[in-house]
Amino acid sequence: MFFKIWAFAILIVALALQAQAHAAVAPVLGVAGAPKRSDVKRPSAANPCGAGVNIAGTIDKSTAVQAAADGSFEATAIDFNAGGDGSRQFTAQVDATGVGKTFVAAEVTTNGDPAPKTVGSQPLVVQLPAGTKCTGGTTKNKCLVSFKSSAGFGNCVVVQQGGGAGTAGTNKGKKAAAGTRAARAMLAGLETRFEDTTATLKRSIKDWMWV
Repeated sequence: MFFKIWAFAILIVALALQAQAHAAVAPVLGVAGAPKRSDVKRPSAANPCGAGVNIAGTIDKSTAVQAAADGSFEATAIDFNAGGDGSRQFTAQVDATGVGKTFVAAEVTTNGDPAPKTVGSQPLVVQLPAGTKCTGGTTKNKCLVSFKSSAGFGNCVVVQQGGGAGTAGTNKGKKAAAGTRAARAMLAGLETRFEDTTATLKRSIKDWMWV
């Protein structure tokens, strides 16, 4: 009996650790499609995009967010668990070179919930510092933005300036619409995966308790 109680306690701790504190900002540097819990990093001064991230090898392969003419851009905060640990409230820093070495603070003008009650997403709006000129990537028009939540989690996002000559406004509108559809698709995928995982965990615990 004691062994069973001890094993159950270990299982609960393991599940708690698995569900602990995760939130990301999409689109994530180096990640295709909707981010997963495992894509979340812990940005730091030494590793602004998180440990193990190859910035040079992924900046041109990653989905870039289009910056508006006024220097603002939108991204999506996604939490993988509720409460303060899954905070969707972020600070942002931008490296105009795209190298990941020289970051300066950027203003998050529309932020997320610091303690969401559910798993989900919220739009973020960020303002690049005045005069910012993105020079990163092979196209020489990309910035790297590091996001860090109030719980210490986050990742980097690629932001791109400029548009097609004479059709910049039209292109921005199309890209904004495409970005909205992509964000909705990512959210739908995340909600499905979360519901499936929760149901599986509940069944596993119930089956184990009645053994």
